[in-house]
Amino acid sequence: MGNFRELLKYRILGGDSTLENHLTTTHSKATYISPVVQNELIDCCKQIITQQILHEVKESKYYSILFDETTDMSHVSQMSLILRYVKKVDSNEHNIQDTTPKTVIEPKLTGEILGNTVLKVLKHFSLDPQYCVGVGTDGCSVMVSSIKGAIKTIQSVAKNAARCSCANHALNLAISKSSTVQSIRNSVGLVKEIVSFFNMSAKRNFVLKSVLNGKPHLKSLCETRWTDRHDSIAIFKCSMSDIIEALTNISEWNELDSSSKAKTLLTAMCTCEFIISINALSNILSVTAPISRILQGIDNDVLAAFECIKNVVTILENMRTNCDTVFKQIFEEICSLMKNFEIEVKTPRLSKRQTQRSNHPSENTEDFYRSQLIPKFIVDVNDEKIDSIVSIMKNGYKFDDDLLELLEESQLKSEIQLWKEKWKTIKNESGEVIKDALTAIDQCSGILYPNIKKMLYIIACLPITVASAERSFSTLRRLKTWLRSNMGQDRLVGLALLNIHRNRDIKIDEVIDMFAATKKRNIDLII
Repeated sequence: MGNFRELLKYRILGGDSTLENHLTTTHSKATYISPVVQNELIDCCKQIITQQILHEVKESKYYSILFDETTDMSHVSQMSLILRYVKKVDSNEHNIQDTTPKTVIEPKLTGEILGNTVLKVLKHFSLDPQYCVGVGTDGCSVMVSSIKGAIKTIQSVAKNAARCSCANHALNLAISKSSTVQSIRNSVGLVKEIVSFFNMSAKRNFVLKSVLNGKPHLKSLCETRWTDRHDSIAIFKCSMSDIIEALTNISEWNELDSSSKAKTLLTAMCTCEFIISINALSNILSVTAPISRILQGIDNDVLAAFECIKNVVTILENMRTNCDTVFKQIFEEICSLMKNFEIEVKTPRLSKRQTQRSNHPSENTEDFYRSQLIPKFIVDVNDEKIDSIVSIMKNGYKFDDDLLELLEESQLKSEIQLWKEKWKTIKNESGEVIKDALTAIDQCSGILYPNIKKMLYIIACLPITVASAERSFSTLRRLKTWLRSNMGQDRLVGLALLNIHRNRDIKIDEVIDMFAATKKRNIDLII
C-alpha cells in the first residue's frame, strides 16, 4: 500500500495535474486508492486476461493442461494451471489460475485432491473436458500414481487426455545420474565449494572479478534450473586459469580463514583427476545443453522434441562407441592445459564398466502411428501402416461433434493417401518436407484434409514440458515474500496473472467499465 501511494506521488511530481486535482478535491471515500479498491481493480484486470485466454482456447477447440504444486512463503500450497493450445500456427502456454487446493479433512495434498481441483477449475471456466487431449506434470507419485494419482483422476473425466511426461525432467534426471561416478561427483562438489568461496565474501569476489577482467562471472550450480548448471560448468572450465590465479593470490593473504581455505581449494583443484573430470563433464553437457533449452520452450511439439532427443541420443551413443577417439582428443587438450598449470599428468584410476542404458522413447502404438501424419514420415508410410493409422484415428479419440466418428474407414484412408501423395510430390521436387506438426498445420487444407488437420492440432497441443508452471512459481516468489506473507489469495492470483501476461493489451476503458459495473460507486464512472 505504501509503495502504491508513493507511485501516485511520483506521478503527480511528474506533472499529472488531473491525478493531483482528483486526490486533493475529491471526498476521502471517493479517492479509490484504498486496498479494497486496489483488489477490485486487480480482479478486473485478472478477469480480462482470463477471458482473452479462454476465448483463444475455445477458438482453438483442443487444449492440454499443465499443472504443478508448490508451497509459498507462508507455507500455503499453491497450484499453477497452464493451458496449452494452438493459435493460428503458433503454440501458446498461458497461466489461467494460481489457486490453493482446498483440503477439508486431509492435512496434506493427495493426487485426488489435485486432480479434482483441476477439474473444478475447468468446470468453472466452462472448458469441455472432452477436448482436453493432454495432461502434463512432473513424475512424482502424487501426480502419476495409477491408483489415485492426479492424472488418473483427471482422465476419469477427460477421456481423451493422454499423459505427457515432462521431457526436461527426464533429461535432468538422466544427467543427474552422472553423480554416481565418483570422480564426477567429487569434482562437481568441489566446483560448488569454489563458487561459494568467492560468493560469500565481497573482498574475495573483488579479487576474482579483477582477475576475470570482464569475462563471465562464475555461476552457482542451481539444483532446479539445469540450463544454469550447464552454463556453470562451461564458464568454470573456461575460467580455470583465472580461478587458479585468484585462489593463489588469496592464499598469500595474512587473513587466516581465507588464505587457508584458498590453499585447500587450490590444492584440490590442481589435480589430474579434477581437470579430467571437469573437461569430460563439460564435453557431455555441451551436447545436452541445447536440448535442455529447447525442451523448456513452448514453440515445439512432441514430434520436434522427439527428433531433437533422438539426435542427442545418437550423438551420445556415437561418443560412447568411439570413446577412445573422443577421449584422446579431450586428453590432448587436458595435457596442454595441465602443462600450463604445472600439474603432473597421472594415469587416472579406471572405473567399472557402465551398466546403465539410455532411455528410449515410448514404443506405445498410438504414439508411434500418430506421428506418421507428419509430412516427414507420411511419405514413407505403406498401406499396412495406413490401415493402422485409420484405426487409431477412429478409435483413439471420441469427440461428440467430430467427423472421425461419422466417416467410413475408406474415406479416412483416401484422405491419408491424398495427404501422402501431396508430400511425396513435394519431396521429389524439392527434396525437403516439413518435420513438425505446427508448420504442417499451415500447409494442411481444412477442406481437403479435415481430419488430418484436427489430428495435427491435437499433436501440436500435446505438451513436452511443464517449464511454464515452474516459471510461474518464480513469479510467486517475487510477489509473496516474507514482508508480504499475508497477501490474500485473490490479490495474489490477480497480480500473478498481470505479471505473467504483462505483454497482453489490457484496455483501461474496459477495466473502468467492469469496475464501475460491479456495484454503485460514489463517483459516476460511466456516462
